[in-house]
Amino acid sequence: MRLEIRTVLFDLDGTLLDRRATFRLHLEDQVRRHPGLFQSADGARFIETLLALDENGTLDRREFHRRVESDFGLPPGSASVLHSDFESRFPEQCVPMAGLVETLEALRAHGIPLGIITNGRALIQDRKIDGLGIRHYFATVVISDSVGIRKPDRRIFDHALQALGAPAASTAYVGDNPEPDIRGARAVGMIAIWQRDPFWEPPAEADLIIEELSDLVRIVVGESGVLDLDGPLT
Repeated sequence: MRLEIRTVLFDLDGTLLDRRATFRLHLEDQVRRHPGLFQSADGARFIETLLALDENGTLDRREFHRRVESDFGLPPGSASVLHSDFESRFPEQCVPMAGLVETLEALRAHGIPLGIITNGRALIQDRKIDGLGIRHYFATVVISDSVGIRKPDRRIFDHALQALGAPAASTAYVGDNPEPDIRGARAVGMIAIWQRDPFWEPPAEADLIIEELSDLVRIVVGESGVLDLDGPLT
């Protein structure tokens, strides 16, 4: 099968934003700033427990903070304090994925139109993008909260493709979550590129598998955007 990549769309969390590292940084900072809430916590071990409870960002934030208060016996009202603190500070503590700016620069330098499709609240997702300092690389940014549609609904992918004037067949979508990203992109006829994340099992539906963002330069630019593919490329 021949794949011709002329446009690239990205997921945000876990793809452009190193969410796991960002959340760790946020938790460490939160514990330092709220010693009264966490006085019985066991330092680094407590952070690791919270990271596991987070389920790679798939657990609803309010539910996460309710469980932190309940499971660890924090003072009543801690969940509300922690949730407000998360919304206030998390987007400003963004850690980029390795090679993020270099990859975007290389793709843009070769005239590849770029965009983002992300699930989440516009208030938070917009601030993450600006926190990473990458908004100027993208011709379109589609946030589920703004359009009332969430991945894997094909309409959110169609929305971004229409904004770019790009056909699905020559547009790659890069993401880490198999269900909304890979299966969602494939359902609309896009080239689905899975960015490997140890939290998820490799999706059989992925057209390509990359280890890190910089692999895209080789795939999209180094190969002139044309690939002969009989199975997932790793």
